[in-house]
Amino acid sequence: MSCGKPSNPMTVPTFESALNSWLARAQKIAANTLEIDPKGIKYVRIVQQTGSQISVYAFIDKSNGDVLMPASWSAPAKHARGNIYQIGNEGAERFGVHYLR
Repeated sequence: MSCGKPSNPMTVPTFESALNSWLARAQKIAANTLEIDPKGIKYVRIVQQTGSQISVYAFIDKSNGDVLMPASWSAPAKHARGNIYQIGNEGAERFGVHYLR
């Protein structure tokens, strides 16, 4: 899986615009409402709310846009599942990010 920013610098969106675009695409796939929790230094946490429960949907690496599965509330699992800069490689599924196969 090739992850990271596109090689053509003329088409590289800003991190914020790529994140918002990814979130809109993931929201169409997800079963619940997704929100950005940008408090982290290295990662952006994407949370979902199911009734009164809040859980982590995904982490986004701020340095390269990789989509990571959550290992816990405060830490992502290793290995990228997708990338916010690559349309069609969102890494998103209905209840979270892709599992490695």
